[in-house]
Amino acid sequence: MNFRPELAARVMTGEKTVTRRLVSDNPRSPWYWERCALKVGCDYAVCPGRGKTAIGRVLVTHVELRRLGHVHAAEAAREGFPSPADFEDAFAGINGSYNPDAKVWRIEFEVAT
Repeated sequence: MNFRPELAARVMTGEKTVTRRLVSDNPRSPWYWERCALKVGCDYAVCPGRGKTAIGRVLVTHVELRRLGHVHAAEAAREGFPSPADFEDAFAGINGSYNPDAKVWRIEFEVAT
């Protein structure tokens, strides 16, 4: 799984245990709306950017398709941010905007040991 470097670091410390990825209409995308490429019970490399060397691994514990919505404080913390506003700003910075009606894959994970 690719993350921005600062988010990858939060994943590896256990500060970030959830990520959301925008659903794609492209059947070749790992985030295609009909199926998420990540499977519960499987572990995946954590990379601090596309093409970067993995810094660890995570075990996926839950995957669901849902509306992005507005996250509450506890969920923002699981995303690795101090507040919902910080999460929304970061999501918009990564994805170009924050649309609460957008469909996303919500993926829960833990650091693999």
